[in-house]
Amino acid sequence: MQREKQTKKIVFRSNAKEVSNLILAGKQAAINAIRENRALGLAFTYTKGNKVVRENANGEIENLDRKPLRSSLKIKKGTILYVKSK
Repeated sequence: MQREKQTKKIVFRSNAKEVSNLILAGKQAAINAIRENRALGLAFTYTKGNKVVRENANGEIENLDRKPLRSSLKIKKGTILYVKSK
């Protein structure tokens, strides 16, 4: 007789407190990164609405590009998505 393999199912349950802590940690990391970039005299790039913006260490803001706003996908139940590989 062979023993049957028992597989454990890992279930992830989202917790509101966990999610809020992760969001807070991400915001703090971004604030620290921006502060460090300014201290080192480095520019940083981010998006603001549909614009790509570069902010220099001295506070000067350059508009680099405009990206069209993307509409959300309208997917119905049972839709099959195909992913292209590179």
